[in-house]
Amino acid sequence: MVLTDSKRQKPSEGNDEPSSHPKQSKSKGQVNTGQPRPRRSQSSRGSSSRNAGGHRHRGGRDKSAKANLAVTRRGRIQHLNRPLQDGCYIAFDIETTGGNPEKNGITEIFAIRYHQGEIVDTFYTMVNPGVSIPPIVRRMTGITNRMVKDAPRIEAVMPGFVEFIGNDVLVSHNTIGDMKFLRYFSQQVCGTMISNYYLCTHLLVEKLAPQAPDKSLKGLAQFFSIASEDQLHRAEADAYLTLELFKKLLLRMQQKNIPLIVDAIRYQGDYESGMRLGWGIEPAVVDSLPDTAGVFYLYDRSGHVTFLSSAHSLQREVRKLQRLSLLPRQLLKAVLASTELHYDVAETPFSAALKEAEGVHKHRVKFDPANWHQRTANFLYMKQDSESEVRLSTGPLHDEVLVALGPIRGGREVSLLLDQLGQIFAKKVNKKGLKLDQREARLAVNFLYGRQHGDTGLLGRLKHLIESWRQDERFKGIEKQLATLSLPLELHSLEHCSGIIAMASEAGHHHNHWHVYTVANGLPLDSFQLNGDLVQALKAKNLHVELFKTIKLEIFKYRRRSGAISERSSLFINRIFWWAYFGERREDVRILPVDELPKL
Repeated sequence: MVLTDSKRQKPSEGNDEPSSHPKQSKSKGQVNTGQPRPRRSQSSRGSSSRNAGGHRHRGGRDKSAKANLAVTRRGRIQHLNRPLQDGCYIAFDIETTGGNPEKNGITEIFAIRYHQGEIVDTFYTMVNPGVSIPPIVRRMTGITNRMVKDAPRIEAVMPGFVEFIGNDVLVSHNTIGDMKFLRYFSQQVCGTMISNYYLCTHLLVEKLAPQAPDKSLKGLAQFFSIASEDQLHRAEADAYLTLELFKKLLLRMQQKNIPLIVDAIRYQGDYESGMRLGWGIEPAVVDSLPDTAGVFYLYDRSGHVTFLSSAHSLQREVRKLQRLSLLPRQLLKAVLASTELHYDVAETPFSAALKEAEGVHKHRVKFDPANWHQRTANFLYMKQDSESEVRLSTGPLHDEVLVALGPIRGGREVSLLLDQLGQIFAKKVNKKGLKLDQREARLAVNFLYGRQHGDTGLLGRLKHLIESWRQDERFKGIEKQLATLSLPLELHSLEHCSGIIAMASEAGHHHNHWHVYTVANGLPLDSFQLNGDLVQALKAKNLHVELFKTIKLEIFKYRRRSGAISERSSLFINRIFWWAYFGERREDVRILPVDELPKL
C-alpha cells in the first residue's frame, strides 16, 4: 500500500473504461497507483508518512490495531474516554462514482492520522471502481477513467485501509455517506464491518456554528477563514480541509467544556453513535433516585431541558428510558443528548402531573411526556387552520383549539360521527380531520357546542362572521341534517370537568389524610389537605358549599370567554381530563363533580 503525503501529479483527461484487471505491484503491502508522485515538503503538511526505513510513524498508537478492530455492535470505547486534545483521529475523504455502494465504487481515498495535535501518518491511493465514472462525477472531481485504469481494485485496498484506521476515531464531512461505502466494502472484502466511532464535522457545525450560511466544506472554509489552495472534491484536498475545520471545532468544543472524546460523540447527536454508547447519565445517579412520585428533568450539556416527565416512581420511570430500542425516535434523540438528571418530589402523582404540565410549557420540550406515559386524554376539537378555515379533528389538545369535547374513550363512535359530518358537508375526512370554511364551522359549532350555551362566548364571536347563511338553501339543508345527528354520550364540554380530585397520601393507607385539588373547566384552581373521612371533613368546615360557589363562578367566566385555548391551558386540560375520567380505574383517587358538592 502506498503511504505518502506527497502531492499528486494530475494526468491528462480521458474517458477510457477502467480495467477490470488492474496491474498490481509485487511488493507486499504496496499498490501501484499508476502515477509518478513527487514528494511534498514536510513543512507544508506536517511530518512525512514514511521514515527512511519505509515504515509508518504510529505516534504511539497500538500496533495490534487490526487485532483490536471492534467487531461488536457497541465497539471498543476505552480510548473514547481520553481528553479531546489527546485523541487519535483519522481525518479522511473518499471520492466515489455515485451514492449507492452496491452499484458504485470508490475512486480515491486519502486519510490523515492526527494524534495529540500533530499529523503523524497519512494514507493515499486511487482505486479502480470497476465501473465507468459518470460524466458529472468526472467534471466535479477531475478524476477520469484513465486515471483509475491501472489503480488497484477495492479488494486490494480495503485490508490496508482497515489496518491503517485501526480503532481510531474517524473524522469527515457528512460522515454517514462515507461510512456507507467503507462499511459495505469492508464487509465484502474483509468479512467484518468497520465499527469505528466517528465525529462528523457537518453535525458538529450544526451545533457549534449554526449561523454559518453555507455548511459545505467550501462554505465553511470561507466562514472559518481556512486557506484552501488545492482543488476541492479531491480526496487529499478535502481531507486536509476537513482536518483544519476539525481543529476549529475542537477549540469550540473545549470552550463549551466538552472534555472527552465520548462527550463530543454524544454532543454531535447522531442516533447510531448514541445508541452504541448508551445515554450519558451515570448508573449511580439512576440508582439514587427515590421510589416516590415526582418529576424528573433531563439536561443536555448546554443546560437545556431535553425531556421531563411525571412519575409514580421516579426510579422506575427513569429506568424505562434506559431501554433505548423501545423509545419513540424523537424521545430517543432527547434522551441520547442528555448528560444530567434532576428531579422534584411531589406529594401525589396528580400533583406531579400538574408540575409536568407547567414544566412542558416552561421548558418547551419537543416531546410531550404524555405521549410516553399515556396519561392524557383525547378530544374531538376544532382548531383554526387558516384565516378562512378551521379543522375538526381528534387527539390531545394544543394551542389554537376553539372548541373541545371529550374525553374520547374508544374512538369508534367519534370516527363514525366525523364520517357522518363529512358526508353532510360533502367534505373528505383525512388523517388530519375535516376541513371546514367559516360558515360550515358556524353550523358545526352550533351542533357540537352551541346547543348547551346559546350564542354566548365563542359561539357569539363566530356568529358575526356571516349573518346571511340562513338565506343559503345549502346551509339550510345542512342544518336540518345536523339536527338528525346525536353526539356520543362520552363527549362532554370542558366545563363538565369541574369539581374535586382527591388523593390519599402515601402515608394515609386508611384514607385518613387527603390531598384535595379543585378543578374548573379542566384547569387547576387550588389545593389543600384534609384529615379523616373526605366527605365528613368537607362538610365539617362547610367547604363543600364554598367550593361549589368558587367552581361555579369559574364555569361562568369560561362561558363568557372568547378566543382559542392557550398552550399552557391545553397541557393541563389533557392531563386533568385523564385523571377525572380514567384515574379512578388505575389510581387511588376520589372524584367529586361540582354539582354533587351541595348534596354531600
